[in-house]
Amino acid sequence: MRRGLYRDGGFSLVEIMVALFIMALASAMVVMAMPSRPDALQTETAQFETVLARTMDQAITRGQAQGIRFEENTYLVYTRINGRWLPVQGTARRLTGGVTASLVTDKQGEAEEVRPQIIADASGIVSGPDVRFAKGAKVLDVALTGRPDR
Repeated sequence: MRRGLYRDGGFSLVEIMVALFIMALASAMVVMAMPSRPDALQTETAQFETVLARTMDQAITRGQAQGIRFEENTYLVYTRINGRWLPVQGTARRLTGGVTASLVTDKQGEAEEVRPQIIADASGIVSGPDVRFAKGAKVLDVALTGRPDR
């Protein structure tokens, strides 16, 4: 009888390939399940929505009109006291990460007094144009809720 050099003590190439495939599949599932990190556009839009909600809440709880004014890449919260719009200290927010904001309006370059473009009255009704945030080709719109004309 002839003895071969066959060994029983190892893995075959097929077994190794199957094990690698299973590990690759499992790691792909883990990567797909991980939450994606929000980009600057989503972060700035969410921050503005938070400021808008807080402004509406303040208008209702204080019984005073509140507003938000956009200038360049900054927005600021205002409050109406004794018939005048006054900026609220510490509420200026500069857009970062290359994000820009614009108001979606039909008005073309009308000169207006320094007052907020978005106003929340004491009943919580918000009036003003929608806000469009953009970064490169990506655009997110924030539609104001509770508007009487919608």
